[in-house]
Amino acid sequence: DREVQARLSLVFETYVARGSVSKVVRHFHRHSLLVPRRDTFGTLVWNRANNESVHAILRNPAYAGIFVYGRTGIPQGSAARKPLPMEQWKIVVDDRYPAYISREQYEKVQKMLKNNYAEYTKRQSRGVSRSGTALLQGIVYCGVCGHKMMMQYKGGARYVCNALQVQNCAPLCQHILADAVDARVVGAFFEVLSPAELNLYAEAVKEE
Repeated sequence: DREVQARLSLVFETYVARGSVSKVVRHFHRHSLLVPRRDTFGTLVWNRANNESVHAILRNPAYAGIFVYGRTGIPQGSAARKPLPMEQWKIVVDDRYPAYISREQYEKVQKMLKNNYAEYTKRQSRGVSRSGTALLQGIVYCGVCGHKMMMQYKGGARYVCNALQVQNCAPLCQHILADAVDARVVGAFFEVLSPAELNLYAEAVKEE
C-alpha cells in the first residue's frame, strides 16, 4: 500500500525535522493527516495521530526492514518487562522486510528518542507531594477523563487536567481552583471521624 508507506515515512521525516513526538502529532493534526495502524484483528485502520501511536511507529524496527527478537527484558531489581537498548536485543536480522527508511535513519531516530527521554526524566514529577499549598498534590484524578491532574500555582493554586492536551494535542480538559476542593476534602474527613477519634487525635497532639 503506497499510501501507508508514504505516511509512515512522513512520520519519521517529520520527527527528524521537528525533534519531538508532540510536534509530529501537532503537525499531523494541523494538516488533517491520519496514521495507519492495525486493529486487534489485523485490519488496517486510519486513526488520528497521538503520542502513543507516533511513538510506536518510531520505535518499530520493522519499518527499517529489521527483524528483532528480544526487544524487552526484565532489568535486575524490577518485576516488569521494559524495552532494552538496541545493543542488548537478542536477535537482529537486517533486510528481513521491505524497508521504508534506512537503518541509519532508524538509528538516528532512536538516538533522538533516547536523548529526549533522558531530558524528560530530569524534569518529570513522579506524583509525590511537593512544597505548595494544595492538599491533594499527586493523588487527584480528573472526573471527566480519568487522568491524573497536575498542579499549577500561576494565578493561584489549581488542579489542571492536561493529559489529553499533552498526549493528543487536544484542548485542555479542565482546571479547578484547589482551595474549594481542598476545603471539601477536609470537611468530609472530619465528618467521618467520631468524637472519640477526635479526642484521641487531640491527646496525641498534646503528647508530641
